[in-house]
Amino acid sequence: MHASELLIIHKRFWGEQPALLLGLSAAIGIGFALFSVPVWVGIVWTLYLILLRKWASIAGLVSIGVYAWLLYGGLPTMELPNECTARFSISSLQKHQSPFYQDVVYRGTLYHGRAALPCSIYARGKRATASRDYQVTGFLKRKNDYEFTLQVKRWEPVEWTWSLAELRYQMKEQVRTYLRENLIHARAAMFLSSLATGEIEDRQLRFEFGRLGLQHLLAISGFHFGVILLFFSSFLGFFFPPRWTWVALFVVSSLYFIFIGSSPPVQRAWLTTTLFLWSKWLKRPCEPSNLLGAALLLEVLWNPLVVQQIGFQLTFGCCLGIFLLHPSVDLWLTALFPKRTAVKSLQLPFFSKCMYLLAGLFRSSLGLGLAVHLAILPLLLYHFGKFPYLSLLYNLFYPFLLSLALFGLLTAILASLLLSSLGSLLFFALDRYTNQLLDLTSYPPLALDYSLYFYGFRSDWIFAYAALLLGLALHRKNLDKNPSIPLFF
Repeated sequence: MHASELLIIHKRFWGEQPALLLGLSAAIGIGFALFSVPVWVGIVWTLYLILLRKWASIAGLVSIGVYAWLLYGGLPTMELPNECTARFSISSLQKHQSPFYQDVVYRGTLYHGRAALPCSIYARGKRATASRDYQVTGFLKRKNDYEFTLQVKRWEPVEWTWSLAELRYQMKEQVRTYLRENLIHARAAMFLSSLATGEIEDRQLRFEFGRLGLQHLLAISGFHFGVILLFFSSFLGFFFPPRWTWVALFVVSSLYFIFIGSSPPVQRAWLTTTLFLWSKWLKRPCEPSNLLGAALLLEVLWNPLVVQQIGFQLTFGCCLGIFLLHPSVDLWLTALFPKRTAVKSLQLPFFSKCMYLLAGLFRSSLGLGLAVHLAILPLLLYHFGKFPYLSLLYNLFYPFLLSLALFGLLTAILASLLLSSLGSLLFFALDRYTNQLLDLTSYPPLALDYSLYFYGFRSDWIFAYAALLLGLALHRKNLDKNPSIPLFF
């Protein structure tokens, strides 16, 4: 294939995905301005945009990079803790469990001089109410390039200020108490409360899911929003006309977003959900990867520092893997699990129909898992230095089983509000099911409990790998139908 033909393919693809191209350019510009993104990445991406004649994306790369540098490029440097007095605006409050103590951690912004510092405050014992801003005095310490901690000696409330952090914290505590009262086993209550609130208090639970590569299922993401919208859409249609059902689902997702609080995966899930629902309400066509690009752009504009967070990188990496790589992987797997026409599948005997359905589900789960892991494998090796092989196996079936647990939790809560005896019965069944589900993570097959280790994975390798995958995905996406399927792509 000639270079001119490849350029036409890329122009055609990005012409259909302008928001995704702009969002990626903005993220690269921020990484180049604030973080250790290799120089060649910025140069190569800029030249690529010039070849595509995407002047808006070039302007976005430069302007948003400058915007990020103006916000955070001049943060104070310090080697030792400095005593200071500054205003602290609280954005979140949650429990924090260390090996020896259980604290609470306040996260928010510290307005120190002319700088707005991302700051965390750890408190033990009696704590300040997180419903307002405070004038705090204490020792400020730089944790990393763009994160600070403050050891507070004195809190002074600032009048005429407010924050949802305290209300959110109390609501989550009520959810935990409610589940402990309605479930028999504390282990099941702890797990379901983590699943509902997105806050993992138990270190053992975090270790077990991390060992199997399932920690992304505990963090609130599009998976949770999808299950919740599916649950509410199943009966909201009885009360609202079709068009206004989308508005009702938007209200539900927004209330859940307020309840959970802001984090990179939650922001991405809520933004893409919101854009999707409003496109349905306005009856406008929407491309999933374009919605993802719009969410990416809005998120980095709101807080450029999210680019360095692992949750941000993994959540967008997973989605890009699904949107860009899954069609090619699914096409490759079709050679192993051929698809039949509807007429031929209906002519199969009953047992063969069941086997064909199971094979289709297995192909779909395996395709999604492979596409996601192909996309995020370098990130996992870069941040953690290893990749558990059991992650490939457990991600085939565990997300589906977990969605049943979350769907069952919502059903039990709704049933208990309408008929307490039915709710008690459903909570009993949910308790037994959840315990069996947790046994799968506590006692994995030891014969397969191995990991791929690769320490010292460099950041520039990630960008080279991503460029290679992007090129292969766009090449496969634009190929004409061909009965011969390549060995890899």
